[in-house]
Amino acid sequence: MNYAPIVLFCYNRPQHLRQTLDALLQNQLAKESELIVFSDGPKNDSELDSITAVRNIIKELTGFKSVQINIQDNNRGLAQTIICGLTEVFQKYNNAIIMEDDLICSSDFLNFMNEGLAVYEMNKHVFSISGYSFGIKVPEDYKEDVALVFRASSWGWGTWANRWEKVDWEITDFEEFQKDKVWINRLKNAGEDIYPMIVKQQRGIIQSWAVRWTYHHVKYNGYCLIPIKSKVRNIGTDGSGTNFTERTHKYDLKIYNQDISINSYIQPNAEIIQFIRTNNKPSLLRRIINRLKLGIW
Repeated sequence: MNYAPIVLFCYNRPQHLRQTLDALLQNQLAKESELIVFSDGPKNDSELDSITAVRNIIKELTGFKSVQINIQDNNRGLAQTIICGLTEVFQKYNNAIIMEDDLICSSDFLNFMNEGLAVYEMNKHVFSISGYSFGIKVPEDYKEDVALVFRASSWGWGTWANRWEKVDWEITDFEEFQKDKVWINRLKNAGEDIYPMIVKQQRGIIQSWAVRWTYHHVKYNGYCLIPIKSKVRNIGTDGSGTNFTERTHKYDLKIYNQDISINSYIQPNAEIIQFIRTNNKPSLLRRIINRLKLGIW
């Protein structure tokens, strides 16, 4: 059986990277999986030592079926690195499992991801699969091990080439979108923070591939399949990363190694969708700032 390649994006955190790799190697399928690594270049000379340490780690990697290393001399930034890197990968592969250098996965993560990619390959309403659960609150009468949400996860996820290649990374319908209150409200089902982030993205205030990926999910009524109990934990919210410059425990989740059942007939659950919407709502202070700076609420 051909298993999905693992695509790993890394930058300048060797200690985090070692933990990510150690966790992946605990998976039985690691030795059956190709690993494709993208190492972004330094922003300045002060990062040379840490990036050299990262590259020394990946050059010595064993335990995977094969290791392919892609070195970037200059700094592209995370968004451009992932968009360009995955576009390149999907020219060769039908699907892929994507990790970043600050994620810890369960020992059955690769099993879960490969099974999900196989089961939902022909379901065109599922755009991606992730091992991160968002800490969702599960209704008492919900009996499935997985759920469908509009919010795409960038923390331990996978997708197929035919989904990825259809993304409009420029969001050329942005002006039309902003005039449609119904469309804006529907986007908020992926989290009420997504709308202001899309506005910031289009105005050049932030550079996020993930918010554009989520926008694509909602635009075409596509879902991200997630486990009820998380198989991924982010260790990069310790203030060392690009997106999290201050320590936070908001996203800390316990990792579960138990086998779960992935059924092909899962339907979206309204209560879970509502949880994603409201649990990702900007604070009152942030909404006031958005009103003053962006002209939106």
